[in-house]
Amino acid sequence: MKEIKKLAILGGGTAGWMCAAYLSKFHTDLDITLIESSKIGAIGVGEGSTPHLKQFMQQLGIAEQQWMPYCDATFKAGIYFKNWNGDHRAYFHPFYSEMDINTAEVFFVNANARRRGHEQWCGPDSYFLTGHLAKNALSPKAKSPMVREQHYGYHFDAKKLAHILKGYAIERGVTHIDDEFVAAITNAQGEISELKLKHSAPVNADFYIDASGFNALLIGETLGCRFQPFTDQLLNDSAVTVACPQNMNQPLQAATHSTALSAGWLWQIPLASRVGTGYVYSSAFLSKQQAEQELAATLNISVNDVEFRHVSMKVGARSSAWQKNVMAIGLAQSFIEPLEATSLMVTQQSILWLSKAISKIQTSPTQTEKLRLHTNQQLHYLVNGIKDYICAHYTTSKRRDSAYWRAVTQTTEIPTRLEPLLAAWRNGDDFDAYLYHQYPESVYSRPSWYSLLAGMDYRDSALNAPTESAQQEIDLAAHAYLESLCSKYFERHIMQLKAMQQNNFE
Repeated sequence: MKEIKKLAILGGGTAGWMCAAYLSKFHTDLDITLIESSKIGAIGVGEGSTPHLKQFMQQLGIAEQQWMPYCDATFKAGIYFKNWNGDHRAYFHPFYSEMDINTAEVFFVNANARRRGHEQWCGPDSYFLTGHLAKNALSPKAKSPMVREQHYGYHFDAKKLAHILKGYAIERGVTHIDDEFVAAITNAQGEISELKLKHSAPVNADFYIDASGFNALLIGETLGCRFQPFTDQLLNDSAVTVACPQNMNQPLQAATHSTALSAGWLWQIPLASRVGTGYVYSSAFLSKQQAEQELAATLNISVNDVEFRHVSMKVGARSSAWQKNVMAIGLAQSFIEPLEATSLMVTQQSILWLSKAISKIQTSPTQTEKLRLHTNQQLHYLVNGIKDYICAHYTTSKRRDSAYWRAVTQTTEIPTRLEPLLAAWRNGDDFDAYLYHQYPESVYSRPSWYSLLAGMDYRDSALNAPTESAQQEIDLAAHAYLESLCSKYFERHIMQLKAMQQNNFE
């Protein structure tokens, strides 16, 4: 491939504008054009993120005060998982930070004791700072500097975030074309040479980004890159969403809620002025109407009083994210149900790896094929690691109360790397050794796996290889330490957001 001087992005949305914003910031010599059609509507659903988005916005130089109030955004300390075993019990999946190093070790000791036969269940909630913050409705953003930085994510309106990034990119010279895509023309080498549009002149570039969503107009429709479905391991393929008002009688939480229902799970994402809500389910076990009815009944609302929006999900990944002179990002590249809010993180990593590759190609175009293979390998590992972790939520469930739960817990094919990992946990083996061997560079580290498996109380109840749990005084000291941090460094979530909103208008 020759040196990349001109780059075209097909598709806007969060993925397309994230790419345009980042590349315009760090590749000022690139001639970047983004094509999207305003006739294609976007749903401004409430979306959650991992802490990676915080890093991304900091890299762009966009302060929280600049974008959060506009995007109806709140802070996110982690995720509550409720009723995933059918017993209405909940556990909290925290965002791990260096402030948790000592208290997390107490949790690891207790979790290992439980899986080997100890009688006391041990959830992760009380052993991580973000668990205490969520319980007390405190913001995970410290009000004064701490010894170590606290990690947190966000809840936000995805459509509005795309608008913020759009303005940022255009201000930095990105050409924006509002038009409908007609066709992509390929050359003798099978590369795309230009994009034909309905009303505008053709757009030609050296490299193309496919951000056209599930349609995958460039990577799939034009280049024929195969889509590999994950339907043998993840059954959910649909979602129905609805916007709900905030309950003003309850404190604004800084946590996503994921509640297991009869054929999937319900998300509740607290935005500043409303709650983004949706039911992710399998259409093989539930019709659209049944999904609406169950969602309404769960929320205690009438199906006649709200507007439901239905989304079909294409769960899986392209065999190659980067093929010829096209790189797919966002939904055009891969999609895994949003149980752990990983979609934007994958998009972000795709952009970062592409950016590094572009820099190397500019100085040495002969490296292109090597860089393409390496980038595809990195993304394959990332996406499949996330897929395995999501599968583990279902595989470890004790629910058998519906045809759906019997299917996802008993007949779903367990990923190859996941099976020995789960067996090690159940058998009382050295789980950490298996984890480092099976997932040496996974985005999910030891705290995440322990939170999931201990939170789900996944174990062989007949196993009797007792291990000492932490002494009671150590356990109490860990909780007291985290509560003291809450009191010293953190404030009510709603008060912090109100202060930010006020400062934004002054």
